[in-house]
Amino acid sequence: MPTTPSRKTPSPIRTPKDLDRSLLDSSPPEGTTLQQATSLVNSIVRSSALESPVKRYIERAGLALERTSSENTLLRKENAEARELLRVRRERKKGKRVAIKGKFVFNTQEILDIVTKAKAEVTKRKSKNKRNSRAVSPILEDMEEEDIDNDISLSESDCIIVASRK
Repeated sequence: MPTTPSRKTPSPIRTPKDLDRSLLDSSPPEGTTLQQATSLVNSIVRSSALESPVKRYIERAGLALERTSSENTLLRKENAEARELLRVRRERKKGKRVAIKGKFVFNTQEILDIVTKAKAEVTKRKSKNKRNSRAVSPILEDMEEEDIDNDISLSESDCIIVASRK
């Protein structure tokens, strides 16, 4: 079983010098690293002499970045799961391709028999699913036949014949 390379644990962010590389080390940024960087930036902003709207904007931008990063991580995970599900669904389980999977010589009678048998199974399944449509045959009820015989004087356009299914 192949081993996945382990991610390097980033060093904690404690000084403004650490901010230079904090977002460059991984894509998307690690959640804890991003949170540490945001809290450091917020503490620096609070201690500075910036105006209140600027401070609030920087704090909100940091929170928005954290939220977007977490949403991005969740969406990547969902996308990977959906791709895996689609791959499993596309994997063939029946038919000619599965029957000859692993066979390397395609000109032998054995392979021809396997393919013919697989085709027969597919056509058998398809024929079971098809409905047999019966032709509608008109059946005259006894009473209607007597009425038709008795009323010879009526023209054919006055006669209505009802067709029913068996």
